[in-house]
Amino acid sequence: MTVTLPYPAKLEDTERDLVRQVREGDSDAYRLLVESHQTRIHRLVARLLGVDHGAIDDVVQDVFVRAYFSLDKFRQDAQFGTWITRIAINRARDELKKQSGRVPFDEEFGEGALGKLQASIGIDTADEEQPEETHNLAGRLVTRAVAELPERFRITIMLKDIEGYSYQEVSEILKCSLGTVKSRHARGRAKLKQLLSPYLDQLVRR
Repeated sequence: MTVTLPYPAKLEDTERDLVRQVREGDSDAYRLLVESHQTRIHRLVARLLGVDHGAIDDVVQDVFVRAYFSLDKFRQDAQFGTWITRIAINRARDELKKQSGRVPFDEEFGEGALGKLQASIGIDTADEEQPEETHNLAGRLVTRAVAELPERFRITIMLKDIEGYSYQEVSEILKCSLGTVKSRHARGRAKLKQLLSPYLDQLVRR
């Protein structure tokens, strides 16, 4: 069975309609919600746990199971994407506790997101004349530095700079004030610069 919807102009309106249908017993509507967010949630969980973590698929599956059985708590004025992202972060945090909060350093953020993050902390490797090893070194060092951040800074940096959420969306996902998000973001970037300061001469073309 395929659910056919008169899609509203806004995605969040469409998803609220799907949530309503799920609550009314339409399992196919939930399948559409899963398909819409599965790739993004899988990527986020992998970034939080490390791509080689053996439980990524299990954690992602559990996120959607928990969301399904918690739909009665979903506020109709909220965005489903924001809501399920919060569930994913909390579930990943639970998993991280099993490994003492340590994150492997082998994550790849993607060239576009990594380039923006590097530029935001003063590392510009966009110059095509720079050798490839400089680009690769920058990626490895920034990835490792992000993994070494305290959790509150790491998650804020990931959501804002890697996943591309706005400050307001990060505030809603983490359930903290806008001022707190901006403070954590600024402090996280400052900490990144501090961690990377010994390598800046290698990474920044003079």
